[in-house]
Formats: sequence, C-alpha cells, structure tokens
Amino acid sequence: MAHDEYVRQLTARAKDGTIPPREVVELARTISEGRAGRDLYHLLYAVARAGGPAYEPLIANYLIYPEDPDVSALAVQVLTGHWRVGAKYREQILELLDSPEWDESDEAFMAAVSGAGEVLHDGFDAELLRTLLRLAEEGRGEYDDDLMRRFAVEAIARALGASYAQSLRPPEGVTRSEWSQGVLGAARDRLHEMTRRH
Repeated sequence: MAHDEYVRQLTARAKDGTIPPREVVELARTISEGRAGRDLYHLLYAVARAGGPAYEPLIANYLIYPEDPDVSALAVQVLTGHWRVGAKYREQILELLDSPEWDESDEAFMAAVSGAGEVLHDGFDAELLRTLLRLAEEGRGEYDDDLMRRFAVEAIARALGASYAQSLRPPEGVTRSEWSQGVLGAARDRLHEMTRRH
C-alpha cells in the first residue's frame, strides 16, 4: 500500500475504532521520535482518537506548535473538547488567544476561543472569561472581524452553561444582536459576582 493511501486510511480507521493498540503505540513512537514529517497532523489525530487520554502528554506537547498551526488547533480541540482536561493547559490557551504571529490563518486562535469556552463550561476562570469578553466586545484591534467576535460570544455562551447546540444560535424570536448582548451581560455579571466572592 502506498504511504499516502495508508495515511488516508489511518484517519478512517481511527474514526471507526479499528486501529489495534500495538499500532497506536507504534504511531506514538513515530511522533515522539520526530519521524512523522508532513504526516504529523494525521498521526496525532489517529493516536488521540484511537489511543485516548493515555496519550495526553504527547498531544499536549503540540499545543504551541508554530511549525503547523493546524496541529496546534488539533491539540487544543482534543484536550479541551474531547478529553475535557483543558484547565491544565490554561497558560497555553491564553497564549493562543493572544493571536501569535505564527498562526497566520487563525486556526490555533479559533480553536483556543472554543477551547476556552469548554474550559469555562467545566469551571470558573476569571482570566479566561475576561479574555473572551475582551475579544467579543473589542475584537483584536487591527484584526477586528465579526466572525471572530461571533466565535467569542458563542464560546462565552458555552462558558455560561449553554449546550453546544444552544451556544451556536439565538433562541427563536431573538435577534443575534440581542442574544449576544444578553450573553455578554450575563458573563460580566458572573465575572463580577465571582471576583467579589474570592
């Protein structure tokens, strides 16, 4: 089987759970020895999907990965959304929320916005919530764009306890603008209340 075909099938096999543990160990070794090359994203995905949280330290190594922002984004998604251990990596998430220069297409940044929402869904973190609020209200200065602000509002809705589906759109009969204002108001109240308590 040609190498590219193997890599393509790897993703499918990771999704349907047919990669044997022995092969996962081999894939993880290839990654940790720096032999993954241009297949890093696919191998990492396969290990995360087929190997599960036992491979958390390996995946966490790639949270900040300037060589390939997609790999960084994948690590954020796995640790925050799938395994729900994002709180351990809040420093890296905050770093990615600061729009690092190497993340030219904003892949890692957008993953960090959603990831911060997941971390906050599981527990309060004033700095993360403040950062999301600032992004939702002020944008990123020169990079200000509506899509990014919208993502930040959705992440905040998730942080406030909305289900994943509820965080993506306003309830019936409410405009997105009204809904966004409500979400941001509730987040400011939560921040105020929690900061007063501590």
